[in-house]
Amino acid sequence: MLNMETKLGDIRFSPGIIGVLVADSIEPFSGKAELLNYRGRYQSVASGLASRMNLCDEDAGSVRVEDTDEGVDITVYITVRFGVSIKKITEGIIDNIYENVEKTMGRKPAKVTVIVTGTVARNIVKRHIEVSR
Repeated sequence: MLNMETKLGDIRFSPGIIGVLVADSIEPFSGKAELLNYRGRYQSVASGLASRMNLCDEDAGSVRVEDTDEGVDITVYITVRFGVSIKKITEGIIDNIYENVEKTMGRKPAKVTVIVTGTVARNIVKRHIEVSR
């Protein structure tokens, strides 16, 4: 699905572009959920500077995109604030990802998985809760 053929030519979507779409989908939940890397850590200062200089994508460790026979599988790693409903946040994020990717690419992803790697109160408490649809 990352490569599509149309009557005007081939269209190729890089995983970085899909990562940007996913980051935009999580933006409405910025006070309640944050993108983290797969280890449950915030992005380092070095990766933030590298992304500002366009050397790499800042959210590269937070979003994993796989091209399968059925379509695109998207896995997102987040942390949520303590006291926020994990079910509501993950369902909202999944709905936004489906909507944004379909609007941009013309097709829905095959599978979207949101993994909650921790909750934030005063410190980050490690969790591993996986929600997919």
